[in-house]
Amino acid sequence: MNYERKKRHDRKRRLRIGLLSATVFLVAAGLIYFLGYQPAAENERIHVRFKEALLTEDVGFFEQNVEYANEPLTRAETLRFIRWLNDEPSIRSEAIAEVVTDREDAAASGDGLFRLIDTGEGRFGFSDYRIELLPKQLTVTTDVPYTNVWVDGIQAARLEEAGETVTLDRMPGRYNVKVVAVVDGTTRTQEETVTLVDVDELAFSLRPETSEVIAGQFDLDRTELIEIEVEAQTDHAIEVIDGLMNKRTDAVKEAVGEPVSETERVWRYDGFDVTFDGGRVSRIDIDLAKSPDDLIALIGEPAERIEVDGGTEWRYDRPLLESIFTLFGFQTDKRFLERDGKLYVVIR
Repeated sequence: MNYERKKRHDRKRRLRIGLLSATVFLVAAGLIYFLGYQPAAENERIHVRFKEALLTEDVGFFEQNVEYANEPLTRAETLRFIRWLNDEPSIRSEAIAEVVTDREDAAASGDGLFRLIDTGEGRFGFSDYRIELLPKQLTVTTDVPYTNVWVDGIQAARLEEAGETVTLDRMPGRYNVKVVAVVDGTTRTQEETVTLVDVDELAFSLRPETSEVIAGQFDLDRTELIEIEVEAQTDHAIEVIDGLMNKRTDAVKEAVGEPVSETERVWRYDGFDVTFDGGRVSRIDIDLAKSPDDLIALIGEPAERIEVDGGTEWRYDRPLLESIFTLFGFQTDKRFLERDGKLYVVIR
């Protein structure tokens, strides 16, 4: 009797151990499947997951699986990228097809918007992938110097010279590009929205458009123009400016006031510079604040342009009497000089 009870007890004990073992095995198998096998299989289906995440705007997927310049996308970058693609159905379709193609043929990956990268962390015979956004180049140039380039409200570059080009690397997407420069004392801006899926080139024109120049259309003569412009640019009559020649520093200050800045040889005023030699005024340069086309429209084309020290001299025909007076020093010599894109009246 005792033997039979013991036999039944051992059978129940073996049954409990069997059930417990089976339960542990099933739990372990489930954990391996759900935490290991299934995610590994899902990672290999990156092309399917990409499409689903894009259409459902799954931000988490992009933050975990997409990178640019070897860095995971930030939330702001992710949102901008998803919304851009969903706003551009044709580009979105191409992007989905590209990921599918790259998944099927890794050797084809490298062109377009993406590159699939095998992380080497796959398990159970499955591969693990990340999606890398490829940089796209944006080149910007303008027709004026000292131009600041802004991309999406952030200053990205500065162009020091007219015609200079800057190349910017950006992830694919839509960008607002704005250029700002001061032209002839006026702040000018221009902006353009660009969809960056390949190399894109933007050439901005900030210089104001001018009508066709007709030489001499304002019918001024050389002497009249000089008198008008000297007074306009210096706030002093031509006689006052002429009277500075050969004067010493005290006399200059008495006639036109204190300079804005000064060195031993050159005093700078608003609109003109005074140069000294041996303590006396030897030359006065007056900025006309006019372009070459402006001067041509006012008094016509010069008889010739001659390269001289410090720039290009625009020579116009002079009356014989003026030439004689200038030669013998009865009046100052006044010439037009083009220097660094600006025009000056130089008095000697």
